[in-house]
Amino acid sequence: MRRALVALVATPFVAAALACGAGSTGSSTSSGDTAEPAKANTPAVVTAGQPMTLTENILGSKTVVVVTLTNVKYGVKSGNQYIKPAKGQFITADVTAEVREGKYSINSAMFKLVAADGTAYDTTTMLDRQDISGSDLTVGQKTNGTIVFDAGTGAQTGGKIALKSWLAEGDAGYWTL
Repeated sequence: MRRALVALVATPFVAAALACGAGSTGSSTSSGDTAEPAKANTPAVVTAGQPMTLTENILGSKTVVVVTLTNVKYGVKSGNQYIKPAKGQFITADVTAEVREGKYSINSAMFKLVAADGTAYDTTTMLDRQDISGSDLTVGQKTNGTIVFDAGTGAQTGGKIALKSWLAEGDAGYWTL
């Protein structure tokens, strides 16, 4: 019983110690050139339409993925007459992710829209859009789809779309709108 209690208490501390070597960095690329990686835990910032290269190191395993966000549209109407934005408008963007090294999983829940005033909007679904989704993509594999936000009117002005990462202290990177 005592050993089980010690193991239960020690587990979070061991996990934290192992994760101290883990990290996530990002950089932007344009015209196919790779920029220098950002400092650890510094989110990459690029303009919508530009690719963002993210590098993650987890316990000695390195992952490099290029994520591109394009075709951002504001005030989008749903193809379903019963689906209406509750907060003001639908904002959509197309996303492509390609793994260059290691393994990576991506889905629409990994994104959020951050308005200029700091208001954050999570993604939602629209039945007439294909969500971005890819599990355990490996080198050379890619996926694409659409992300949808139900956001306040004007939220895009001065706003940015964030790619969340559980390894980064905050967000892994941003596309400015």
